[in-house]
Amino acid sequence: MQATQLPDLKSFANEQIEKIAATNPDFEHALETYVQQYGQDKLRVSEATELRGSIDPVALIMGRNCIVTYNDSARQLKGSLGAIVLSQDSAYLIGRRQPQDGKLVAWNSEGAVELQEYSSQVDTIPSRVHGILASFEDGKTIYADLGSSAGSILVGQSRNLGGAFVRIYDPGNEGANSIRLQRIFTTVSR
Repeated sequence: MQATQLPDLKSFANEQIEKIAATNPDFEHALETYVQQYGQDKLRVSEATELRGSIDPVALIMGRNCIVTYNDSARQLKGSLGAIVLSQDSAYLIGRRQPQDGKLVAWNSEGAVELQEYSSQVDTIPSRVHGILASFEDGKTIYADLGSSAGSILVGQSRNLGGAFVRIYDPGNEGANSIRLQRIFTTVSR
């Protein structure tokens, strides 16, 4: 794998989707049913967030209640069920196996790791093909949403991103956000 710029990220993600589908029947099924339901154009690569150099941990929220953490110092994506350690030159697709599956899974060409359970009672759960987490030869690690219908929220701190950050991948259109934001300011009164 080579370090990719944004124009190459779409090609890279498509290559990884094909490669991982060829070696993981459960991912292939998730992909096929997702595309049948929403159409091939639903899969699109959002702008990537570089996680290299972030202060541990970065929280990744997928859907409304599925939270996993990424620790850059250990290069580890972790949930309550399992964890993966990213080696250089690796990529993982994150999603769920079936429409009613209650677990978030990370797939690579070697297999799958169940990361986190979530409640299917919320109105927005992680997509079957949700995002990609990749590490490149130059040490760069990125996360990008793959056009999921649930969106992703990343919360952390990174010198590369100018300090504390919240990155929101909103599945809605630019005119009407599907993720509602409300900023609360607090003050100390004396």
